[in-house]
Amino acid sequence: IIDLSMAVQKFSQSLQDFQFECIGDAETDDEINIAQSLKEFARLLIAVEEERRRLIQNANDVLIAPLEKFRKEQIGAAKDGKKKFDKESEKYYSILEKHLNLSAKKKESHLQD
Repeated sequence: IIDLSMAVQKFSQSLQDFQFECIGDAETDDEINIAQSLKEFARLLIAVEEERRRLIQNANDVLIAPLEKFRKEQIGAAKDGKKKFDKESEKYYSILEKHLNLSAKKKESHLQD
């Protein structure tokens, strides 16, 4: 995006600086009209580029920045909560499995008795 902006600015500057090489002392009416049209086109390109930059900045301020903030704060917190939950669940299942193994061994020893 930055490269495009720079290219448009350079192009519009070259349009504004454009000069016909005349064979004589004065430019013809057509040459004068073409030069003025190129300068006006350059001004329009600059105006369009400025509006595009404002649009991109506005989109960044209104959409992208809040979405990044939401992702970092809300989704990040949810992921951390899930990690904690999974870790605690793993501990719980491990303890439960140990308890069930102990219970099964006790039952077998009671059966043998």
